[in-house]
Amino acid sequence: MLAQLPGFTSVFPAQTAINPLFGLPAKALSADDMALALLPGPADNPAGLQGARHWQSELNGIWLKQLLTTSQLQQRALTPFGFTSDWALQWARPLIQATEQSVGQHENPDLVARDNQRIEGDYAAALKALVGYFSQPDPDAEDDRLCFASETCQWARETLAGQTWLATQLHSFALLEWQYHSLGQTHLAALKNLLRSLLQVLAQQPFSDPQQQPFRKADRDGNWRETDQQYLHDCSRRLLELLQHDAFDVARFAAQSPCARLGACEWHSVPGSELYTARLRHYPRPDGVKANGKTLYMASPMINRCELFDLAPGKSVVEGMLALGYDLYMVDYGDPGPEQSELGLAFYAKTIHDQYLDLVLQRHPQQDIEVMAYCMGGTLFMPYLARRIEEANISGDDIRIRQVVLMTTPVLFDDEDSGHKPMRDLIRNDYDADIMALFYGHANVSPFAIGLGMNNIQPGVEQSAPEGFFSRAHVPGAIEDAAPFLKWLSSGTRFPARAHREWIQRVFMGNEIWRNEFRLPSRYPQLDNQPVNMDALNRADIALFDYCGLRDPIAPAGSCKTSERWGRLENNQRLVREGLNRHIEKNIGHIFVVSRKLLTEFLDTVADFLADEPPAYQGHHNGDPGADKHPNNTSARAGKQP
Repeated sequence: MLAQLPGFTSVFPAQTAINPLFGLPAKALSADDMALALLPGPADNPAGLQGARHWQSELNGIWLKQLLTTSQLQQRALTPFGFTSDWALQWARPLIQATEQSVGQHENPDLVARDNQRIEGDYAAALKALVGYFSQPDPDAEDDRLCFASETCQWARETLAGQTWLATQLHSFALLEWQYHSLGQTHLAALKNLLRSLLQVLAQQPFSDPQQQPFRKADRDGNWRETDQQYLHDCSRRLLELLQHDAFDVARFAAQSPCARLGACEWHSVPGSELYTARLRHYPRPDGVKANGKTLYMASPMINRCELFDLAPGKSVVEGMLALGYDLYMVDYGDPGPEQSELGLAFYAKTIHDQYLDLVLQRHPQQDIEVMAYCMGGTLFMPYLARRIEEANISGDDIRIRQVVLMTTPVLFDDEDSGHKPMRDLIRNDYDADIMALFYGHANVSPFAIGLGMNNIQPGVEQSAPEGFFSRAHVPGAIEDAAPFLKWLSSGTRFPARAHREWIQRVFMGNEIWRNEFRLPSRYPQLDNQPVNMDALNRADIALFDYCGLRDPIAPAGSCKTSERWGRLENNQRLVREGLNRHIEKNIGHIFVVSRKLLTEFLDTVADFLADEPPAYQGHHNGDPGADKHPNNTSARAGKQP
């Protein structure tokens, strides 16, 4: 009898006299036989592309640019004859409306990409159903663990009906694959590798081609790290764990799994901190933790949820810093709505910090403030701090900020030394300010659009990211452990349209912060909208700590130069002695906080830096050049860390 999975249709009769794969009498199928039935397709990346090519979306983008260019030419030519200024763009109105609706509903505005997501979801659902068909409760397990049903696997491998049925299912996967709109190293390629691993489990042997054995790793000498038997066991456990956690569809798992919860620590909004969707979070110290008499102010990035600092128990920077006794506050930008589309960097890099630091000082008037910032949160906070120092020199106030910890924070943006040339080239070639303003100007920039740019500077990440999750799925607890990060990764926030334009034009391409040309408002007329003097950080004796990664393409180590140019010791380069700036480069990526080991190393290093308190002497906190220098404030150049 021919079994049939829901959603699949068979093209073969229930009984046949020949093997459906080769037209020969039925015989037991080997793994290589099954691989032939899988059929080659776009997900195999036959061209050997580095990264993913979303060819249909790219083609649509080219057409859209051409249409907009033509409309602009028509508008300039015919406006003098009485045509209204926007008549040539009437064709775009339905597209603009659809884009704004998609952004508002947290959907991808690119319909082609959205159809890719549908295909990936259907492929994952079919794979889940196929694994489920071959599984059963493990009779030797005391819990609800599953195992592969040997009789069902043998039926599919050795009998005519089973082979016919299996060929039908594999044909359905091929049909889905040929609907896909992208080539190269894609998410679908990662799913197809899962399907390949299932065929090896059914055949009870690996493929003969070592290059076709997914998730198998070799040692430095090129020898497999595990035997064939252990490899097949890991393949089966991987598939069954994904089945039990309903995790074949990574996006669905991240959105719906009970394991995918963000946050380890309780918090509440500080009254009076609501600015549009932004608010200031306060994290109370846990019971039994003694206060250390200092405040920690955490500046989060604008393009991600601030839970990056507080992913899950054991993976929380907040948790670690609370244990040190800080009164802890964090900037939460929320998910900006259309009403924030015209707010520029002046609001996010000045107004918010002004109000929030004033609230912190009102609550803790006697305490100094330490600052910790991640990525662009720190990029924008540093000119803010320099402007706050300039203002304090006029008012005579104490800025109360002594030390700043920067996590993967870029400040240098150029084509030579920073490592940002790939992204800058991408912006030059593919970023169109007019199109962004037209389609996102009132809706804010979609996190899908930002994610696409991030993926383009990390070739292969669209396959390697889900494949990395799949590869560890057989390890007990690995799926649950990864869930909060996947939740955070898939729930990006909208970037206010004007602020995004200014970030691209002024910071990323203009390199204004590094060049001392970045302008911020001020309540003092002589400073208002004038370039910020970043050297104010030197005169104010601010201790700066850069922590960056050698494997970070988003904030390359070459761009994380704050502590090498500004702060307590002007020429400081590497950590060698107490009382100075610190710069640590490690073999880590951008989101290193997802690793318990790397996070522990970071927290230990940060605790050591913050415990090295700067000298508290009169008249020097605000960068008063005439103040007496503390005897420990040396200008000796620090050597490089070995």
